[in-house]
Amino acid sequence: MTTVPEPRPREGVQPAAAAVRSWRFGVTAPAFVPRILVNEERCAGCQECVIRCPTGALDLDPVAWKAVGSDALCVGCRQCERTCPFGAIEIAGPALVPPRVEVDHLVVDELLGSTAPTRRGFVYAEAMQEAERCVQCPDPTCVLGCPAHNDIPGFIAAIRDDDWDEAHAVLRRTSVMPDICSIVCDQSLQCEGACSWRLAGGEPVAIGMLERFVTEQRPVPDVHPAEPAPGVPRVAVVGSGPAGMAAAWELIENGARVTMFEREQATGGVLSWGIPEFTLPERAARRPMEALQRAGLELRTGTDVDEATLTRLRHEYDAVVLAQGASNPARLSVPGADAKGVEDATHFLRRAKLALAMGERRLDDLPAGTHVLVVGAGNTAMDVARSARRLGCAVTAVDWFDRRFASVRDDELEEAEHEGVCIRFNRVVDRFEVDDSGHVAAARLLHTRQRRAEATPKAVARSAVRLEAELVVLATGYRVGGPRPGDAATTLPVRAPAPKRSVPERTLLGSGLPAGSPRVSDLVRRRAYLERRAVEPVAASVWAAGDGLSGPSTVVGSMAQGLAAARSLLAAAEAARAAAAGVAAGVSWEGARAAAEGRASGRGWVRAAARSSWLPRLSVGVGLAVEITGVLLLAMTRDLFPAAILFGAGTGSALAGLYGWVGGWVSAQDS
Repeated sequence: MTTVPEPRPREGVQPAAAAVRSWRFGVTAPAFVPRILVNEERCAGCQECVIRCPTGALDLDPVAWKAVGSDALCVGCRQCERTCPFGAIEIAGPALVPPRVEVDHLVVDELLGSTAPTRRGFVYAEAMQEAERCVQCPDPTCVLGCPAHNDIPGFIAAIRDDDWDEAHAVLRRTSVMPDICSIVCDQSLQCEGACSWRLAGGEPVAIGMLERFVTEQRPVPDVHPAEPAPGVPRVAVVGSGPAGMAAAWELIENGARVTMFEREQATGGVLSWGIPEFTLPERAARRPMEALQRAGLELRTGTDVDEATLTRLRHEYDAVVLAQGASNPARLSVPGADAKGVEDATHFLRRAKLALAMGERRLDDLPAGTHVLVVGAGNTAMDVARSARRLGCAVTAVDWFDRRFASVRDDELEEAEHEGVCIRFNRVVDRFEVDDSGHVAAARLLHTRQRRAEATPKAVARSAVRLEAELVVLATGYRVGGPRPGDAATTLPVRAPAPKRSVPERTLLGSGLPAGSPRVSDLVRRRAYLERRAVEPVAASVWAAGDGLSGPSTVVGSMAQGLAAARSLLAAAEAARAAAAGVAAGVSWEGARAAAEGRASGRGWVRAAARSSWLPRLSVGVGLAVEITGVLLLAMTRDLFPAAILFGAGTGSALAGLYGWVGGWVSAQDS
C-alpha cells in the first residue's frame, strides 16, 4: 500500500469532524481533504490515471512502476478512480470545488397574458466565477454527454480569456444554434449530467448558462457561404426544423446550392410552434432561418413533399436530405378520446402562442377559470400547462410515470408548479366521460406504480378517481410522417439497440462515464448510434436526419444529425468529383457519384451507364480488343499463362460493359 502523507487543511476549506472510510482499501481519512489511495497490488503502471488527472496530482514511480499521488494537488474530481481499468485507485474525502453559481428564476408580476421570459442569464461576474469551476479535463466527459460534441472546455477557456470571438469559433465547429440550445437543452441529462463534478457526486459546471452567456455577449455569426464552384451539388432539404436548418447551414457554407421545402407557411418546426416565447424568445427562434435566407437559401413554404414528389426531387437534385419533423400527435386509445374538447398539444400550442403574441389574455372558447387537463408531464406538456395558465385557466397535468423518472426538466417542473400548475404523477387516464352534447366532461384516472426508470408503470386496480375538465390537451408524444424512399435500405425511423444488449465502445468505457452515470452513458450510446446512421445514406442520394431518421428527438440531437448528414453528403460529392476527374467529360455528377459509391449488385455502374451511353460501349470495345490480343499472343508464343490473363481481363471488361449497357437502358426506361 502506498504511504499516504498526513492531510493538512487547505485555504478556504473548513476541517470537518467526520471521517471517510474506504470500503475498498479499509483506510480511514479525514473528510476535509481528498486522499489518493493506490492499491499497489492492482496497479499495472498503465498511466491511465496520470493522463486523466487535470491537476497533475498523479505521477508514476519510475522504480516501482506504480502510480503515486499528491494529496496536496488533488481536488477530488475522481476521474482517476472512474477510469482506472484495474480498480487500483480510490479517492477518499470531498470534492474541492466552489459552490455552483445559481440564478433565481424571474418572477412574473402579472402572469395573465404575459410573454415575459422566466429565466435570466449570467451577468459578467457570475459567468467568470462559474467558468473558474471548470477543471479543463484532459478527456472531458461533458463533450461525450453533449449530442453535438461541443468543445466545452474550449469555449469555457475562451470565456476566461474574455475572447468572445474565439468562444463563438469553438462552438461553431459543432453547433449552428448555440443561442437556442443553451435555452432549450436539458443539460442535466446531457453535458452537465456528464460533467466530472456531477460524476463525483457534486454540482456540475453550469455549461448551459455559460453557453448562453457567450451568445449574449456577441451575436451568433451568420452563415458564410462559399463561392459556388463547378460541380457543386444541388441539394433539396425537406423540412425547416433544427435538422433541416443545420444541414442547409453546413451545405451552404461549403458551396452547395440548397432548396428547402416546408409543408407549413411558418418555418422553424418545433422552434416556431412548439416552444412558447416566455421560454424561447421569438428573435432567437427566427435567427437561423433569417441567416440562411440572407446566405442564399431558396425556401419554398406551403409545399407538401409526398412519395411522388420525393421521386421527382431525386431526379431534379443531386441529393435529398429528409429532415421532416415528428408532427403527427399520438392519440390515446381510451374511450372518449375522440370527444369534443379533446385536442392535441400541437393545435393548442399554436393557437395559444398566437393569442399571447397578439396580446390576448383569453381564448374565445376558454372563459376565465376553465379547468384544463393536460395528459402528460414532459417538456411539451409543461409548455401547454404554462401557456394555459397565462390564458386564465386552471390547469392539472397528469402523467403515468413516477416523479423520479419523469422526462421533464427540473427547472420546467419547478416553474410550472410555481405558476400554479397542479401536477399529479403516477396517474393514467382510463377513460373520458362525455356529456349529452358529446363534449368531454371528466376523466377517470387510475393510480400507477413504477419502481425503476426503465420499467413500464403498472395501473393499480380499483384506484379510480374522477377529475372534471372542460378541455383536455393530449401531450403524449408524436409520430413521424412524411415521405419514404421506395428503395430505402432501412426502415425509417431507425431504432437504436438497447444499451444492455450491446457492449460499450472502448472509448466510452475508458472515459469512465458508464461507471459514473449509467443513465447518461446509455443516452450517449443511443445518440452515437443515431449519429452514425445519419452519416449513412438511407437510399441512393438520400440522407435522413432528426425526427425523420430517429423519431421524436431533441433540438440539439436533431441539429447534430443534420450537420452529420450534410458532411457525409459533401464527402460523397467530393468522392464523386474525384471519380469523375478520372473519366472523360460527359459523365454527370450523379453518375460519377454512384460509380464512386460502388454499391453492391452493380447499381453504381448501371446508374452511370444510364446517363452515359458511350461508357459501356467503350468497355465492350476495350474488352474485345484485349481478348483478341490474348488470342494473337497465344498463337505467336504458345505461352498459355499471359494469353489467359489477357483473355480473362478482356472477357470481364466486355461483360461489364454489356451489363452496364443493358442495365443502363432498362434504368433509363424506368426513369
